[in-house]
Amino acid sequence: MPVSRVSLIVPLLLLAAAAPDAPPSSTAPGLPPSVELQTFTPQDAMPVLGHRVVEPDGQTVARLIDVLVDPNGQPVAAVLDFGGFMGVGNRKIAVHWSTLRFESGEGTHRIILTLTQDEFKAAPEYRDPEKPAPVVVPVVPEPGPGRQ
Repeated sequence: MPVSRVSLIVPLLLLAAAAPDAPPSSTAPGLPPSVELQTFTPQDAMPVLGHRVVEPDGQTVARLIDVLVDPNGQPVAAVLDFGGFMGVGNRKIAVHWSTLRFESGEGTHRIILTLTQDEFKAAPEYRDPEKPAPVVVPVVPEPGPGRQ
């Protein structure tokens, strides 16, 4: 599936489009009549690029540095920068969008990576956005005897 790189605005627009109770719209001076202005509080929409990514226990493991989207603009993977110390030894990996959980609380936002350390440490490095991206995708166990 081909993917393309996207800037910060697409994840915010996706969050805005999915918001069940969008804030009231208004017109703003200088805007053409074909568009209107909506405002979103930090609790309603969070920027994701550059945001730290944590494990379920709160330990920081990476920074989200890019989002890969499908031809329809839907996010399919996040590119994370992790490892190293003070910029030395860092590497980038791509993880499936479903491996991230987005939580917001009183004035805080968290992006939680649901992969284990073994899973994300074994991930191949994401190097060239012009080539197919190696994306770590969680495996859903097939139903077997005793599993529904």
